[in-house]
Amino acid sequence: MSIKKIILIAIPLSLLAISFGIYNEFLMPIYLNELPKEIGYIEKYKKNKWTKQKSSAKDKYYSFEYQFKDLGNGSHTWKWNSPKLESDKMINNFGVPPSIFKPYIVRDDIIKKRNKQIKDGYFVTRNNVVGPDYSTLVSESLPLVQGIANLAKKTAEENDLSHRETIELIMSFCQDIPYGVPPKNYKGKNISGMFPPPLVLKNKWGDCDSKAVLFSSIFLAEPGRSVVLLESPGHISVGIEGIPGPYDKAVSYKGKKYIFTEPVGPGKTQLGKSVSPYVKVNNVYPIKLTKSKNQLSVPIMTESISTGNNIVFNLRENKRSIAKKLKVFYNHDGEDKTYFELTSPIKDNGSIKYSSEKGRIFVMINQRGYYHYGGYDVKKNTELNLDFSENNCIYIKTKPRQQVYLFKHINGEYEGLLLEADGRGIIRAIMETGEYFASITQTLSGGLKKFDRDNKTGITFSL
Repeated sequence: MSIKKIILIAIPLSLLAISFGIYNEFLMPIYLNELPKEIGYIEKYKKNKWTKQKSSAKDKYYSFEYQFKDLGNGSHTWKWNSPKLESDKMINNFGVPPSIFKPYIVRDDIIKKRNKQIKDGYFVTRNNVVGPDYSTLVSESLPLVQGIANLAKKTAEENDLSHRETIELIMSFCQDIPYGVPPKNYKGKNISGMFPPPLVLKNKWGDCDSKAVLFSSIFLAEPGRSVVLLESPGHISVGIEGIPGPYDKAVSYKGKKYIFTEPVGPGKTQLGKSVSPYVKVNNVYPIKLTKSKNQLSVPIMTESISTGNNIVFNLRENKRSIAKKLKVFYNHDGEDKTYFELTSPIKDNGSIKYSSEKGRIFVMINQRGYYHYGGYDVKKNTELNLDFSENNCIYIKTKPRQQVYLFKHINGEYEGLLLEADGRGIIRAIMETGEYFASITQTLSGGLKKFDRDNKTGITFSL
C-alpha cells in the first residue's frame, strides 16, 4: 500500500524564478485558452476539472446550468433561470466613469453629478475613497440569485443538511466557479476589478470580491441571517454571524462574532478556515440590506440533479465519535493501489459523509492504536459503522508504544500483521471474521480466539 505525501522542499530563489518562467510561458496559456474570447482579459484563471458552467440568453431569461462538487465530493447539477431585464440593468449600470478618479472642480453642480454617477454605478465613497457599494449590490442581487437560493434550500432539505452544511454547500457552489481576476476597466467604466453577481454567473468566472458578494446574495436570500465582508491584503472573504466552533477562525465586530467563510476557490476551504493561517483583517464592511428595487417580471424556474453514492462513516469508541481522532484513507481500486486521505468535513453528529460515482470503496485506518482495512460495495446511501470499543473489535492490552503481531489462522496457515499500541498500551483492530492470536514476537504460538465482526463479538488479548 502507498499513501501520497506532499513534501515541501526549500528551493533556491534562482530555481524558483526559472520555475515561474516555465509556468508563465507554457502552463498559464493552457488556462487562458479556456476563456470565452469575448471577455478579452483575465488573470490567473483556474478551473477545477470536474466543474462545468453554461449560460445562455433567450427571450426574457438568462438560463444557467452549473455542475459542482460539495465538500464531501458529492456531485450536483443546478439549473435555474434569472430575469434578463433586471440582470442586464445591473450589469450595464455597474461601474463609474474613469473621470471620477481624476481631479475635479469643487462646484455644487459637478459634485451633484459625481454623486449621482457614483450611486447609479453601485459605488459609494468611504473615507474619500470611491469603491463598490457592497450592501446595495447584495440587496439588489437577492432576486437575481433567488433560483440558486431555492436550489440550496431544496438540496439541504433533501439531504437533511445542518445549517453549517448548508453554508458549506453554497460555499462549494461558489468555489467551483472558475477563478479569474476581472480588469480594472470594463466596457468603458471603472469596475475596481470585480464583477457584480449577474455578471459572474453570465461570464462563468470571478475573483474573491466578486464571489464574496455573490455568496452573500445567495446566503442572505433566507431572512434572519447576517454577514460582513472581511478585507485583508489583496483579498476579500466573508464573515457569517454565529457562534464559532472550537477550531473556527472568527473575527469580532461591534460585539458580535463572525465566522470566516471563503467562497473564492478553486480550493475547497471549509467553513471557519481562511485561505491562509496568517490572514490579517484590515477592514470590515457590514452588509446592510435595503429593500430591492428589482421587481421580477418573470417567474423563477429551477432543477436540481444530485449524482453519486453517498457513504456515511460512523467511527466510534465507547459510544463516542472518534472521527476527529482518526485519519481515514480510501481508494476505489484495491489494497495495493494509492490511498487518499478522506478530508470531508465532520458532520454535527460526528459522522463523515463522502460521495463517489464508484460502486466499491476500500477503506484503511492505520495509526498508532487503531487499525482497519476493508472493501465495501456501496449504493445510493451506505453507512459504514466502525466501532472500536473493547467488546466490538480485536482489543489488545500491552505496554505503551509496544509493537504487537496479530496473526490470523486460515486453513492451517497464518497471516501476520505488525501493529503498534498507543500511549495507553491499547491496540484496537477491526478485521474480517476469523480466528486470531496476538504476540509480541513472531513466534506462531498462542491461543486462537474467534472474532465475529458481523455480530460485533469482540475479543481481548492481554500481553
